[in-house]
Amino acid sequence: MSDAVPPGLLVDDGAHVLRVAALQRLAGELLGATTPAAIGELVVTTAADLLDADAAMSYSRTDEQTLEVLHSTGWPDEVTRPYRRLELHPGRPLSDAVLTGEPVWLESAQQWRARYPDMAPVGTAAQMQASACLPLTVDDRDLGAVVFSFSSPRTFSADERRFLLAVTALCAQGLDRARLLLAERAARAEAERRLGHMTFLSRSSRLMEAPLSVEQRLQQLADLAASEIADWCAVHLVRGNDVAQVAVAHRDPAKVAFVAQLERRYPPDPKASGGAIQVSRTGESAFFPEISDELLAAAAVDEEHLALIRSIGMRSAVVVPLSVRGRRLGAVTLVHAESDRRFDANDLAFAEQLAATAAVALDNARLYENQLRTAHTLQNALLPAALPEVAGLRLAAHYRTQTDEGSDVHVGGDLYDVIAGPAPGQWGFVVADVCGKGAEAAAVTALIRHTVRAEIGHGLGPTAVLQRLNRAMLRETKRTSRFATVAHGQLTLTATGATVRLANAGHPPPLMLHDGQVTPVDAPGTLLGVYQDVEISEVTLELRRGDILVLYTDGVTEARGVDGFYGAQRLAQLVGSVEHPTADEVADRLLADVEGFQRGLLRDDIAILVVEATP
Repeated sequence: MSDAVPPGLLVDDGAHVLRVAALQRLAGELLGATTPAAIGELVVTTAADLLDADAAMSYSRTDEQTLEVLHSTGWPDEVTRPYRRLELHPGRPLSDAVLTGEPVWLESAQQWRARYPDMAPVGTAAQMQASACLPLTVDDRDLGAVVFSFSSPRTFSADERRFLLAVTALCAQGLDRARLLLAERAARAEAERRLGHMTFLSRSSRLMEAPLSVEQRLQQLADLAASEIADWCAVHLVRGNDVAQVAVAHRDPAKVAFVAQLERRYPPDPKASGGAIQVSRTGESAFFPEISDELLAAAAVDEEHLALIRSIGMRSAVVVPLSVRGRRLGAVTLVHAESDRRFDANDLAFAEQLAATAAVALDNARLYENQLRTAHTLQNALLPAALPEVAGLRLAAHYRTQTDEGSDVHVGGDLYDVIAGPAPGQWGFVVADVCGKGAEAAAVTALIRHTVRAEIGHGLGPTAVLQRLNRAMLRETKRTSRFATVAHGQLTLTATGATVRLANAGHPPPLMLHDGQVTPVDAPGTLLGVYQDVEISEVTLELRRGDILVLYTDGVTEARGVDGFYGAQRLAQLVGSVEHPTADEVADRLLADVEGFQRGLLRDDIAILVVEATP
């Protein structure tokens, strides 16, 4: 019997072997645990089973002063509920373990009452007696703590203490690794979200710059938002003293129709706190990370209204203002509903950035539309509202402004007009092209039109009209430095058609179509608005019945396409190729051909005037 192993040693050795095996198993399981909660559960269950602990809890440190439960076992819920989040206070066993980095061993209820009298009722609740409170640390980083409790007094042997410290060391390392993994995932998710936000902003910016009406742009923006960043999106605009909803979107059209019907039955309260109307007027965002039933009840008019609102299933919302340069244009509303997602502070900041980008584009669109309306109004004032009806003549005209990409809104400098002469059967016509665009060019265009009209009324011939126009332009262009090319003719109706006196001041030569043959009408002259003395040549031609005279600006011949310039030769061929030509048919065919040649992107203004002596 002297060689026999003492029973106590066998027990100790057996416990040691079990504990080593448990540590190895725990280490392997910790490698597969990727969250703090999973790690907290492993350490609690593994160590509690080996130690026959009756209860255990693991905590993670969330900030300098707070611990939060990772996993709990063995404790009644009413005991643990108040301690799922713990504030660290010296003089409490778990706090002392964390703050000092040293374990706290309490082997009986008497020790609890002696060392921590204030906490003894909690520590010995549910008939617990002994407890071990151990910190979770890695490289002096406090990660949390674990506590094991027993229903009977227990002396923690040196082996047990070493085992528990080894368990907590493994747990701390696993917890540290899980935190780093979570941080990495969070950083990756945040980077992906930021990239998604940037991509969305880029796409929404392109939508807002599309050549559509303001309402169409905002509806497209709402559709995009409801497909990618929210379940619902609505846009409101300030219009005078009112705020109107101009766009709403959801993936399900039936839900959009339902909400439209709901709002017709229960119009939105303009004084509702945090609503789109209030945000549009105040310019201050409203943020509802959680839409509670109390919030819905406060917004409801009656029980039926509340039931209908609840059926939408709204969970979270942000309402952000459309504001630019101190002007409040409206609001954008984003809502999470059936997706059950929630907006956070980062989403609010992104929504505000989206609204700011949209507001700038919206304001620019409004400015552009205002400029366009102003330009069209001014342009129309410089052209005849309609060509006169003249017995013995057919008149046709077209005008198009520059449309190529990158061109600003402008008033063109091209002009055409037909004016009654001082005697019956006498008519004057003019086609002019002022250099440049904009207000100054428009002023010169107006000067040309009104001067020609006035001088024709005085009975002056074409050459005298252009000479007087040149003097008027020189007086005006001292301030503007604008010049112009002008073709001006006066015709007198005859029994066979009309006699035309034509003077040209540097303008492209008109074309005469007679019996299918096209001939340029050459009348060289000096452009106007530059020289005191101008050389104006005048020609007389007979416009017989069926003959057509085509006047145009250099936006026709100098039009640029993939094959170079449109040119005078193509122009003559086009005019001569029209079967059964009339003034309208020639004008229409010519404009269509020039636009097609440039693929619809006009690089200069175009004016066309066609005069036909009717058969």
